[in-house]
Amino acid sequence: MDMDKKSARILLVEDDPSLGLLLNDLLRMEGHKPVLIRDGREALPAFHEGHFDLALLDVMLPGRDGFELTEDLRKLKPNLPILLLTARDRVEDRVRGLRAGADDYVTKPFDNEELLLRIQSLLKRRDREEGPDHLSLGNFVLDTESFTLTWPSGQQRLTPKEGKVLKLLMQRQGRTTERDLIARMVWGESGYFVGRSMDVYIARLRKLLKADPQVKLDTIHGVGFRLEAIQ
Repeated sequence: MDMDKKSARILLVEDDPSLGLLLNDLLRMEGHKPVLIRDGREALPAFHEGHFDLALLDVMLPGRDGFELTEDLRKLKPNLPILLLTARDRVEDRVRGLRAGADDYVTKPFDNEELLLRIQSLLKRRDREEGPDHLSLGNFVLDTESFTLTWPSGQQRLTPKEGKVLKLLMQRQGRTTERDLIARMVWGESGYFVGRSMDVYIARLRKLLKADPQVKLDTIHGVGFRLEAIQ
């Protein structure tokens, strides 16, 4: 690998088995660290598990297509470079992808060297800082690796799901986070039973967050939740 190039952790979402493996190997040979996902429904939970520098998304995916994933990822990490990969070459598809928040668009079949150059160009354009290991809100600090929540008078190790829900809410503090987004990010699916389970975790988090009276976790009925610190 060229010494001027930096290794990147790449979320690779491609349902074609042969092309997925080819892209995975190509990126590894270039020195990157791809995580290959084959179903659009599994992309957000995978994204939530670690810090990614770039997303390479096929448009035609089972479960959730590349356009929808682009919109989701752009909400979660506004500066994440997103490259869409598709067999469709229609102008309206390109426009839809760019409107969804994609940074670039490559049509199949593609030249390997061109794809790698486009990826490198996107990585150079973005701020290379990874997401923080700690998130703060009011008097609370969340360690996003161990899911340990600390405040001046205490500390609590959260369960993985509690930690993931709180991490997402803290990343989007001050904004409404939709129930469906939380469900897909943390549980990988949505539905009645996931919704009931989510309400249990929200209730647990509310009890912990009472340690700081300035922090509010509001329910936006029929939509989702908003976490914020009132000044």
